Amino acid sequence: MKPKAYAPILLMLIGLLIVSCTLGGNSSQSNAAFQEAVPILELAIQPDQSSFNTVGQVINFQYTVRNVGSAGVAGNVLAIGMTVNCPAMNAVGNFNDSLDPDETITCTSSHTITQTDIDLASITFVATANINGINSNQVMVTVPLARPQALSLSTTANPTTYNQAGNQITFTYVITNISSADVGPAQFTISDNLISTAPFNCGNIDTLLPPAGTVTCTSTYTVTDEDVSKDSIASLASASGGGSAPSQQTTVAVERGVVAQSSPANLTSGNTISYVVDSGDWIWQIARCHGADPIQVINANPQIPDPAQIFAGMTITVPNIGSKGTIYGKPCVVKHTVKSGETWESIAQLYNADSNILKIANKNILNVGSEISIPRNSAGTLGTTTKALSLTITANHTSYEQVGQQIVYTYVIKNSGNTTLGPVQFTISDNLVSGTPFNCGDSNTTLIANATVTCTATYTITQDNLNIVSIVNNATASGNGVTSPPASFTLNKGVNNLTLVVSANPTTYSQEGQQIVFTYVIKNNGTSTLGPAQFTISDNIISFEPFNCGDANTILAPDAMVTCTATYTVNQEDMGLVSITNNATASGGGVGPSQPASTTVTKQ
Repeated sequence: MKPKAYAPILLMLIGLLIVSCTLGGNSSQSNAAFQEAVPILELAIQPDQSSFNTVGQVINFQYTVRNVGSAGVAGNVLAIGMTVNCPAMNAVGNFNDSLDPDETITCTSSHTITQTDIDLASITFVATANINGINSNQVMVTVPLARPQALSLSTTANPTTYNQAGNQITFTYVITNISSADVGPAQFTISDNLISTAPFNCGNIDTLLPPAGTVTCTSTYTVTDEDVSKDSIASLASASGGGSAPSQQTTVAVERGVVAQSSPANLTSGNTISYVVDSGDWIWQIARCHGADPIQVINANPQIPDPAQIFAGMTITVPNIGSKGTIYGKPCVVKHTVKSGETWESIAQLYNADSNILKIANKNILNVGSEISIPRNSAGTLGTTTKALSLTITANHTSYEQVGQQIVYTYVIKNSGNTTLGPVQFTISDNLVSGTPFNCGDSNTTLIANATVTCTATYTITQDNLNIVSIVNNATASGNGVTSPPASFTLNKGVNNLTLVVSANPTTYSQEGQQIVFTYVIKNNGTSTLGPAQFTISDNIISFEPFNCGDANTILAPDAMVTCTATYTVNQEDMGLVSITNNATASGGGVGPSQPASTTVTKQ
């Protein structure tokens, strides 16, 4: 073939190349021209009150729908999950008949509180806005029950100063019912940032407070090295329980005093120690706080011409410590500022002191605002010696739900007398846990006044327990020839219940192959925590088998919820119907199925 024969073909190829480049260069403009503008609805719901407290109270909701899409949508606002009142579409925005981009329409809704709402302690709505078949995002709004404040709290510290690491501060909490009705029976608790990161029990689990009634408890804080570097430590505490809102917060500061020298390390019974005198000490009290004989202490220190005249910084010999009583060590004497209403007896009780010795040490002068010397741990030195035990019981659960569930009881035995008990084996007698007494603490436990020993025992729930509404144990503590008054703990059988709410998006369909997204909200409507477990949904139009909802280890506390979705594809048979209705139930955590829930999707 001759070269010139290729010319027409070459020209044709060049022309095609030019056309191809021209079309390729305008492709983005072509795609933009075909991009569809769509409306997108955004829903927000705002209640006018943050809580409720009475039957008949009306909660008003503001139901705001905004078009955040790129095209308008005409029609009336419909609500799925709530009944709303909306203005006409031509009364908002630019006053045409559609909700245009960036326009907002605000509707209102209200709910009147019922006794059921009070019993459930909250109201919850799950809602979606719809305009002309277009659904908004789904919104869940919850308004809780407002609990009235029926409690007040007062807190005191003993002692009110500290001077070295290891000092122990005893905080006393008095909870008072300030309402005009009984509060309880209930387990009252204290939240104190200094003592614990979690609330701790105050009083028995079934404490009943009549108007002006009180319950008292204590907690002990041990001073740390860090505290010694501060000017003070503070307890911030509040009380809760019996359905009351938390009490007001109390603040009690304990000031750092003069840093004392550490007590000798060899505080072992029978030893002889060298003691550096602190300001305010006297020989008899030094002997008492080391369990020594005061006469032996005087005789061991012939260098002191007048035993009544000793001074801070002096070193004295204390022989045979522990031979006459308990060894406490420093500080032997502390200072206390007298408050209004205090007596010699009440102050002595705060510090485990003998009121007679307290009076002698302060020349029987007790004036409000004055500072007095306190002979710590002198109780029982003069006067009557009292041996007594008290017992408190708590459990790791307050309710039970199934056979085989294990309840761990904790027993705290306290020396509530004014003399040391032991060394001895303390025991617990509990009719529920064991037919015979069992040991609590070591076989040679020693309890000084106000000291405690703690132990636990486990009880396994039986089928018989599930046939009754509660389990009550009755227990006493014994040791050193003393038995405590009975103590008890009540376990209530838990109530397990699941509820289910179902919604659909969209709520209408118009063609085969259209997809409907069903949203399922499972709520723990009982009194016991459920799980960890795999919760499931059974829905007649989604699957023949239940399908999972949430993680396999979901935990639902009372009133907690877990949400999931499932997609349904409209088929030819559905096109011959006027609507599609599903029926679903929820199960999981040993509970179920729930009451059926359903939603209807209507054919346009």
